Amino acid sequence: MSNQSTRTEIGKSVAQNVSVMFGAQVVTWGSSFLLLYFLPRYLGPEDFGRLYLALSIKMILGLFIDFGGNYLIPKEVARSRTKGEAILSSYILFRIALWILSIGLILLFSNLLGYSQHVHLLIIILVIAKLWEGGSTALNAYFEGIEKMEYPSIGKIAERVFVAVFAVGALLLGADSIGVAIVMTVGALLNLIVIYGFSRKVVRIRYKFDPAMFSLFRTGMPFFLFSLFSVIYYRIDAVMLASFTTEEVTGWYGGAFRFFDIVMVLPLLYKTAIFPVFSKLWDNKKGVLESTVGHSIRLMILLGIPVAALIFIFAEPIIHFFMGLEEYSPSIIILQIFALSIPFIYIDIILGSALMGAANRQRAWAFIGLFAIFVNISVNYLLIPYTQQVFLNGGIGAAVATLITEIFVMVSAFYLIPKEYLQTFKSSYIVKPFAATILMVLPVILLLSYTGIYWMIVLFFASVFYISGLLLLKTFNKMELKMITAFIAERRQSLIAHIK
Repeated sequence: MSNQSTRTEIGKSVAQNVSVMFGAQVVTWGSSFLLLYFLPRYLGPEDFGRLYLALSIKMILGLFIDFGGNYLIPKEVARSRTKGEAILSSYILFRIALWILSIGLILLFSNLLGYSQHVHLLIIILVIAKLWEGGSTALNAYFEGIEKMEYPSIGKIAERVFVAVFAVGALLLGADSIGVAIVMTVGALLNLIVIYGFSRKVVRIRYKFDPAMFSLFRTGMPFFLFSLFSVIYYRIDAVMLASFTTEEVTGWYGGAFRFFDIVMVLPLLYKTAIFPVFSKLWDNKKGVLESTVGHSIRLMILLGIPVAALIFIFAEPIIHFFMGLEEYSPSIIILQIFALSIPFIYIDIILGSALMGAANRQRAWAFIGLFAIFVNISVNYLLIPYTQQVFLNGGIGAAVATLITEIFVMVSAFYLIPKEYLQTFKSSYIVKPFAATILMVLPVILLLSYTGIYWMIVLFFASVFYISGLLLLKTFNKMELKMITAFIAERRQSLIAHIK
């Protein structure tokens, strides 16, 4: 098979999986934005801060339960599907044991930090959900490995819609964050039920632990360590904010982070589709892998720069619309700082996938994750108290710490990745999206400053300006334009067929 046909096949596979997940993500985005609108308003900064803190702790300890399976399972399944059933069964049983151990760790952690009974109960409720979330994550990773993402997408839709509807209903009836946490826990169970039902058609789970998997677990240790380290440096800010400031400040930060986290779905969707491809091409000698990595980074730049610019410009109306400026105006500057981090995080996600999926630099990447924790904690330790004292908003310091950490991770990833992986990357991949973003920003600022057009309408025009700028600068060659046109036509025909 020629390089060109291989690239075309890869492009179709990635495009199909991304389009399936993006279609599902439209629904989950709707539910996420609905929660973003109601949770901060009805809970208030203090109670929302408690919920955000508990969710962050759950995520940190949840990675301990996952034990790197979200990377290792799809990687091994993509390379040899015959190992899939044994790996999946062993990982599910192993995660149950880790979940039991994590319950004790969480109780100890919560008591040592002296959290209130309310936060303590929130943590317990949310960690109960990790029992079935562990199963869902393992099955999701298996489907990722065989590049069949429609099944986990359905499970995620069921969970998000359930949580959105029942959480909003509970809030309207006067529930607090504990009621919302219970709804989230039930929603996670619904996700497992749905994805397990689909998995029975694809894989036979034996619920038998294979002792040979211990050698695979040792292989997967770098995946586990980086996953754990990355979530710690990504979420430790909530724990440090709660220690250095108040629950209200944590709520301001959590409100901005909630929106920021929703936007992070875009590169994660692509990463989920491209990671098995990287794994399959790990021994590729034909230049296809290099081209795939280069174009993946290019796509993240095409998305990351305009998204960052738009969130920075529209931070105030975003906070006003979803949370209300009366209680959450300090979240505006936090969201703007987060916006500056977006291009770096987008690129980090792809570089990390390439390093762990193809370049076999898992150990070095795990060390980068460990160093990132020290960078993040050190900057947080200095800036949270300083910004709390000077600006009465420690969230500013935590957001800056996130920005500095992501820049450190990106620079480290570029240092680690084999140079031949970037040989197809061109300077125009950065210059043209940046120039198109400037062409977008200028009319957007004029429309916001001198017209009374509603900001969401201006946001729509912004996307038109950006795409027009890309075309004006001839960002895409004829072949790419042809592929984009063909893909849009194919999606349109598929949509029409579903409607009929």
